[in-house]
Amino acid sequence: MSEQNEESGPQKKQSKRLLWGGLAILLILLAIITTLSMQAMARSTMQASNSANNIVAVITNSGSTNTPGFTLTLYTDGSGALTYKQDLNAQRFHRYADKKFPPGTFDSNQYTSILTQINDVSAIPDHGCLKSVSFGTTTTITYKGKTSGDLSCLSNQDQKIYLDLKQLVQGIFVHL
Repeated sequence: MSEQNEESGPQKKQSKRLLWGGLAILLILLAIITTLSMQAMARSTMQASNSANNIVAVITNSGSTNTPGFTLTLYTDGSGALTYKQDLNAQRFHRYADKKFPPGTFDSNQYTSILTQINDVSAIPDHGCLKSVSFGTTTTITYKGKTSGDLSCLSNQDQKIYLDLKQLVQGIFVHL
């Protein structure tokens, strides 16, 4: 019996060394993974912050019976992100897919110029106007945290700068 104990002694030491070695490797891997994860989160947070700072405006359309509503975010580099509203009956709008537009797609300088002149888009009147129950939509623009009235209801009696914005926004629909 004493021979068995002597033989198992070196085996136990070797097993303990392997166990401690494995545990050390596991701790090193855990530290590396944690570090990489923290770096990725920091980059993600920085990118989200930078993209929020690079937003020129957000155009929102209510959609209608035949088209889903959407939000188009315009960025300073002329890129954009189009997000369609989810519908309870997703099959109805299956051909509409969210899109990303590359830099230079939209004339962000023109938007910035007009929006800077207007400054407070909430001053754009919300007249309301006659629209088809099935096909009528509402289009607004959000700039510096404020949202305009329905741009589609503006008329020749409104300020020229508002009508210029309306025309610019309507021109964007060719990209969608």
